[in-house]
Amino acid sequence: MKKKNLFLKSTSSLLAMLFVVMSAFMFTACDEETDDPDPEPEPENSILEIVSGSETHTQLEAFVTADTELAAALGGDDLTLFAPNDAAFDRLRTILDVESLDQVNPAVIGAVLRYHAVASVELRESFTEDTELTSLQGENITFNADVNIFNGGTDTDVEFIGDEILATNGVVHVVETILIPPSIFATIGANLGKVSQTVLLGADFSTLAAAIQKADEGYAASTEGVDLLSDILAGNAGSDQITVFAPVNQVFEAGSITLDTYTAQQWYGLIANHVLGSKKLSSDLVEGQGNVTLAGGAITLLPSGGLDSNGVSGAEATFAVDPETGEEIVNIESDNGVVHAIAGILAPASSGRYAVDAKYNFK
Repeated sequence: MKKKNLFLKSTSSLLAMLFVVMSAFMFTACDEETDDPDPEPEPENSILEIVSGSETHTQLEAFVTADTELAAALGGDDLTLFAPNDAAFDRLRTILDVESLDQVNPAVIGAVLRYHAVASVELRESFTEDTELTSLQGENITFNADVNIFNGGTDTDVEFIGDEILATNGVVHVVETILIPPSIFATIGANLGKVSQTVLLGADFSTLAAAIQKADEGYAASTEGVDLLSDILAGNAGSDQITVFAPVNQVFEAGSITLDTYTAQQWYGLIANHVLGSKKLSSDLVEGQGNVTLAGGAITLLPSGGLDSNGVSGAEATFAVDPETGEEIVNIESDNGVVHAIAGILAPASSGRYAVDAKYNFK
């Protein structure tokens, strides 16, 4: 009689059971793998490539391309960009009431753009109401209780558009509002719709604006009884209606005049001689009639159409002309007066160094 091999039988049973267990494990593992989401693909584009490849960021691309220093900074590593789309730029243009943001002082635009970038990678999941991110401009980006961005100027609830976009050198968050540094927003808010907006924020008058800042900080702020020029232009001192004959940037370039050419006190006196304490449209200027400036000088319209303030034969300045239209850049009206762009500098008679020893009076 053939004996039964109990060992083989037992082994076969064990193998069958093991096969069943392994099969169950494999199916379970497959099911678990099927339920797992696909891993996030590695980013392929840099921040600059993401911006340039976006159909809704054409204005941001143009400004960054024109600003070589900013473009170089955004080409670095470990960055976060809050990227305003075209709608954001359109909103800002409407708020400032300008046809193009090219009309805005480029120093202001440069500072605002740098406020949108952070030198670290900041993902949205890490944002809280207490988050403060130091921008490349130097001021902090903060968040509100809903964890939306607080620093949108008059918009303190700037929401994100779509998901964050990972880049090879950081991350991009799209926003539909231009972020405004607190210090610049204070300036815009104080000057919006006023003569000071035209002069202090206008691209054509950026050199004059820098000179006003030097005069205010270096002289007026520390001299009792002397009003800040920026306050005068904003209607916060002296007359509530003024006229400014504002030299365009090319005047200073042509004369090789820099901020260091004059002291703060000299700049103050010189600029004050370009301001009238009343509103005068170009049609209100009467030939041969002097218009007394805040510095005590007198601006006179000559038969030639030029302007004089020193009494010496010949015009010191003419009205500036738009190179595209050929029209004079005059009668830029605001709530508190008017600005006329001029090609030249109006220096009063015997002003010497353009210094002042009293409120607005030249030595």
